[in-house]
Formats: sequence, structure tokens, C-alpha cells
Amino acid sequence: MNSTVHHDTVRNRFYTVIDGKECSADYEIKETASRIIDIYRTFVHPDLRGRGIAESLLKAVSSYAAQNGFSVQPSCSYSVLYYQRHPDQRSVLAEGVDLENGGSCRLK
Repeated sequence: MNSTVHHDTVRNRFYTVIDGKECSADYEIKETASRIIDIYRTFVHPDLRGRGIAESLLKAVSSYAAQNGFSVQPSCSYSVLYYQRHPDQRSVLAEGVDLENGGSCRLK
């Protein structure tokens, strides 16, 4: 993917726009002492799927979490799959995350 991933802290999302179509990883901050980013939805426009866009979004989430003292709770199915496929990124996962029982995306 050649497009830049942006972080919108007001809307709680990492996103990119490709060919005029927005793709995003949406999250909530869990108000706990452990500072958890709960990724509840990942969306890539159907015309753009299969290009590694969702992977780039989740890589940006992991990088942000690592650099800013957050842990990640992958709740949506793609985010669970991402961390299953990328064990090198699991150091940012929140304590007790179960990657064997997939998540499900939801609308906020």
C-alpha cells in the first residue's frame, strides 16, 4: 500500500483514503489504568480489498500503541486475524487477550 495512514484522535480511528475511498480501523480507549485501545471495527472498501490496506492500518495501531504506552485489545475479527498472522506485533496486546476465539466487528 502506498497511501499514508492518518490518526484521527477526535474520531478515534486510523484511516487512509485511496481512490477517494476511506478505509479505517476504529477504536475506543478503555478508561483503565492500563490504557487499552480496543479495535472494534476494521473496514476496507470492497473495491480495495486484497491490497494489504487493513494490515497497514493495524500496523499503524500497533506502532502508535508501542510508542505511547497503550495496550491493544483486538475485538473485531480482522484485528484478531492480524495478530494471529503477526506474532512479532503481539507485544502490544493487552493482558489476557485470547487470539483463538475470533472477534466480531461492530458499529459504534
